[in-house]
Amino acid sequence: MTKAIINTYSAATEYRRHITYTLILCSLMMAGLYAFNVYRVIANTVSLQKIQAQSVAIESTVQGLDSSYLKLSSQITPDTLSQHGFATGKVSAYIPRNATLGSVAIGGHEL
Repeated sequence: MTKAIINTYSAATEYRRHITYTLILCSLMMAGLYAFNVYRVIANTVSLQKIQAQSVAIESTVQGLDSSYLKLSSQITPDTLSQHGFATGKVSAYIPRNATLGSVAIGGHEL
């Protein structure tokens, strides 16, 4: 048993430099990975804040346009339409909804 312990200790002392360099290299790689992830979190947070600010601006613009649309649409009446030259349309071709509708559907001209 003591021989196994002595062999393990001597192997560890022989490769001490390699083990130390490996641990330092792994630590540096993990620190670099940590720094990269922290940068990604900060960048994503900043871009999210920018998107939220743009969303608020777009929402306020849409609300303004919606209110102006409602204000203008409440002023439209049949009288104002006729003043601008719009008239009631006349139906020139009328397809009745009775038994002939089935023949129109069979011909491939569904309504």
